[in-house]
Amino acid sequence: MLITHHPEYLLSANQHTEIAALLQICFPQYPSGRSHFRQIPHFRILAHDDSGSLIGHIAIEHRMIHNAGQTLRIFGLADVCIHPDHQNKGLGTRLLNFLENLAREAQIEAILLIAPEPEFYLKNDFLAVENDCKWLFLQGDQTLGVLNRKVGGLMVKMLGEKSWRSGQLDLLGHIF
Repeated sequence: MLITHHPEYLLSANQHTEIAALLQICFPQYPSGRSHFRQIPHFRILAHDDSGSLIGHIAIEHRMIHNAGQTLRIFGLADVCIHPDHQNKGLGTRLLNFLENLAREAQIEAILLIAPEPEFYLKNDFLAVENDCKWLFLQGDQTLGVLNRKVGGLMVKMLGEKSWRSGQLDLLGHIF
């Protein structure tokens, strides 16, 4: 198995097709034929089996956020998925470990995601947090405004010296 990271702008048309197919398998409600939901990520972590088939994926946003009076450099995760034939074999943890190593090398202060089912992330040292959140609301391919509300399933893994704070979380952009 091979785990790699790829800047979004360097992905080939074939890689986008493979990613779109995996996302459709893992998330049946995902827009058909698309390799991203609302906005393209900055880079991806991809896992391929020994035959070269795509079996794991994480889309990553690299940005600043404002967490109750402090700014944090984060990786925001989206579309974390493992092909059903390869689930429960440790691949998801390997992908997160790969990403965490990249994050630490880049001096990222936190990894953030929204997980409707948090158990996997809790086992990988993420914390479930509850913050009032503010983000740019995108619907379809349009900006509709700014939302302010709690987001269920908010998970964070702090990597630097700072601690996560309760209070308002401004994503300084769209939700991932």
